[in-house]
Amino acid sequence: MFELEKNEEINNLIAITKSDSGISGPELAKAHIKLGKALGSQITGFVPEDTTIVAMLRGGIFFAEGMYFAMGCKFQTYDPKHEQFVRPETKNVILVDSVINTGKTLLEILDPGMKVACCVINEQAVPVFNDFLYTVRVSKNSFVGKNVKKQEGKVGPDTTMRLFNQL
Repeated sequence: MFELEKNEEINNLIAITKSDSGISGPELAKAHIKLGKALGSQITGFVPEDTTIVAMLRGGIFFAEGMYFAMGCKFQTYDPKHEQFVRPETKNVILVDSVINTGKTLLEILDPGMKVACCVINEQAVPVFNDFLYTVRVSKNSFVGKNVKKQEGKVGPDTTMRLFNQL
């Protein structure tokens, strides 16, 4: 696992992305883009012409864009609710989502040699992706995302709805 190096700016961006921040819409989306750029700029060893960032829709789009901006590689989107996944023809593929709780959706399409990147991953999912994971942070927190403003028990604000200002 590769975890993003932290500094004051990164810590401030992380605070914005946390589910209890109360922040939604463009400010949250910009934080995801900046964190994606920060993570992408620390990832080395990929040839841009032979690497594709695959943004998991909808929640991974802004974080993936940031990584794309930093890495200068190829970019495509994938909507697991409406599409059949077709692996890009590049040697390197990085599947990007904003939040990984269990990783079930990614595991359905993950091929050997692919990498996974996210803004936050639940600590219980880390062993599943450990050797091919890039992340901003690991969290002990785990809940089902719903149309709610605050986390209560095992239900909390859905990141995608927050990103698109729908809460």
